[in-house]
Amino acid sequence: MHAQKHHRGAHRPSHLKAVKPTDPPHTGQRPEPEQKSGQKPGPTPGKAGTPHEDRLAKLATFTTNLRMVSLNLLLLISACLGGAVLWKLVSARETVIENIYVPDAFAKIGYSGDAFQSFVADHLIALEERAADVIPASAKEEIRLDSDMPDFSVPGTSISAKTILQYVREALPLPVSTISGSVTGTPDHYVLHLALVERGQVYRFDTPEGAIADLDKNLSDLALDVLKKHSPYIYASYESAEAQARCYAGKGACNFSEAERIFSSIVDAGDEQPNYKWALLGLSKIDEAYHDYKGEISAVSRLSAEYPSSWSFYNWGVALSELGCHKLAIGAFERSIALHSSREAAFNAIGRAWLALARQAPDRHSTEAKSDLQNARDDFRIAVYLKPDYQEAHVNLAESLKLLDDDNGARREYVSAIKMDPTHAGLAYARYAELAGDPKERSKLLGFASWADNLHKECSASNSTSLLEAQGCSVAMQAEKARVADTGSHAGIETVAATAPPAPDCRGLAVDDRLAPEDGLPGFPEIAP
Repeated sequence: MHAQKHHRGAHRPSHLKAVKPTDPPHTGQRPEPEQKSGQKPGPTPGKAGTPHEDRLAKLATFTTNLRMVSLNLLLLISACLGGAVLWKLVSARETVIENIYVPDAFAKIGYSGDAFQSFVADHLIALEERAADVIPASAKEEIRLDSDMPDFSVPGTSISAKTILQYVREALPLPVSTISGSVTGTPDHYVLHLALVERGQVYRFDTPEGAIADLDKNLSDLALDVLKKHSPYIYASYESAEAQARCYAGKGACNFSEAERIFSSIVDAGDEQPNYKWALLGLSKIDEAYHDYKGEISAVSRLSAEYPSSWSFYNWGVALSELGCHKLAIGAFERSIALHSSREAAFNAIGRAWLALARQAPDRHSTEAKSDLQNARDDFRIAVYLKPDYQEAHVNLAESLKLLDDDNGARREYVSAIKMDPTHAGLAYARYAELAGDPKERSKLLGFASWADNLHKECSASNSTSLLEAQGCSVAMQAEKARVADTGSHAGIETVAATAPPAPDCRGLAVDDRLAPEDGLPGFPEIAP
């Protein structure tokens, strides 16, 4: 019997029979990687690039990445700038003068629609600039022509940016007003019609019928009517500025009744009014013009309790200074500076208070008086540093240097003040005369002081000391008189108080008396002298 042949794999399990056995590799032979069915053999690796080619490849990659980063950065900056411009255009408190239709007869003689737009804008701007003499910068409004606004098509559409802007303004309760209008009639008998649109309300105004030659006067009256309805606060500020000019120039009795009435109506309407706090500030300035300094303190103390601001404490300090409460005034000015550390007027005012304390000292050569003078000098230097062309601060700095026996420094400051504006240098001339050793030179300087004072009707002894010094009036020195002294100091001229003023009653007028106590004032920033 022959033995049965044994086939390799004959007795394998069924699930292994289909697996092809793999022969073990020979010794020293590396097994080849298994290749999947249908897979093409990979490319044969080529030679490595040269170092120069590698550097070029890296440089190309870096340049591409840099371009992408730069492009993205430019897009980001453009988006930010575009958003900022759009936000300013949308949210700015402004009045837009839109198109004014005019008949062809007016356009032929140069009075086009654009010309009327400019006329209306110019008159409104003139009124606001006059009001700006008594209102803070943050309470102003911008007046612009519709034609000045940017207009471009949105990429990929036929919609203009101006159309989108107008839609957004109409859809949202934004502080933007528009003025449009038309002209009817002929150049000999015309009427200008204006429509003011704000907060969903439409107000209409018309000039009286007249010739085109009367346009300027009619527009002045019309612009005042528009301003009265559009912004009672700015209108009241304009009336206050006009009354203030008449009052300070001595043109009749001071009368702020119209401005006071409107300011009071804004305050009475409640603090939800947008210009509530500025109306309170306006009332305080009217009290100051009436020399009612305690009334001014009542107004600014109310304002400071509800809306503390640098200007409210500044006005408080001015009122205290006018009352002769100089120590208390220093505290108010310190509060003003703490809220606005770069307000040069506050540094000048606090320096004036230190100077007044030094002058009131029984012994001007005492340590206390010298310390007050040094404080005054330092504050005046800061005021000059913050505003180099601050003429009043230069005059006050010179006075503090003179009282500290630095005559050369005082002369330099007086000369600087005179060069800035000789027409407002009456006080600088008069103070400089005190340093003159030659009687002829002194007389000449005093003559210049009188000349400068005579140029300004505000240089009246009836006005407040702070106003006279701000105007550079030499009559601010009228509380002092010149007498010949035996000491020979300052060319034998010494200024002394003509009469000793009565001690002021400062009870209950200090900031700490009117406001709740605080833990402390913010730290003062370091300002280089």
